[in-house]
Order: sequence, then C-alpha cells, then structure tokens
Amino acid sequence: MMTKDDFADQVARVRARFASTLNSKVADSFADLEKMASGGLQSIEIAIVAHRRLHEMYGIAPTLGFASTGKAAGVARTTIGEAAKSKRAPTAAEIAALKTELESLRAGVAADLEDYAKGETANAP
Repeated sequence: MMTKDDFADQVARVRARFASTLNSKVADSFADLEKMASGGLQSIEIAIVAHRRLHEMYGIAPTLGFASTGKAAGVARTTIGEAAKSKRAPTAAEIAALKTELESLRAGVAADLEDYAKGETANAP
C-alpha cells in the first residue's frame, strides 16, 4: 500500500521531471513558429503538434503547481487551436498572435521555475 510519503515522493519526481522539460517545450514552440510560416502541409502538421504540446502543458502544469505556465499555455493553445482543429496552415495573424502568447508563456515558465527552485509551487499536491 502506498503511504502518504510515498505519494508525495512520487509527485515530487513527476514535478521535477516536468520542470526539467519546460524550457525546451517553450523553445520547441518558438522554433515551430518559423516552420509554420513556411505554409504547406508541413505547417499544418507543425501546428497540430504545437497545439498538442501546449494542450498537454495547459492540462498538467496547474496540477503540479505551475499555475502561470498552465494559464499561459492555455491562451497560446487557444491561439493556434482553430488552425490545428481545422487542419490548415495558420494565418500570418495567428502566427503573430502565437508569438506574443509564447512570449507570455516564456515569462510564466520563468516565474514558475523560480518559485519551484525556492520550493514554492502554487496549489501543488
């Protein structure tokens, strides 16, 4: 039977693993911007992958105590969502809006990682 301490240790490991991937997920999302701007089938696939990545961040981040990351990922996800769901290349306006939202996501990640490093994670189990 799992004890409360075992559960807390397991959650701490998941939180640490998630925290260690955040900067690379944001970097990957920024790299996708240029690829999406190229148009064509590749940009459609990249938009879908970027949407999925942001959706995953949106879902798990608040659960693990990364509230700013979750909120910003949700907004960025919505920005690219219509293109991904419609399986079309994002428009120039959507790409510009996504860039702005990714900058907000980068700031949210930085703030959350700073809090995490101090041992302060909001609403973490």
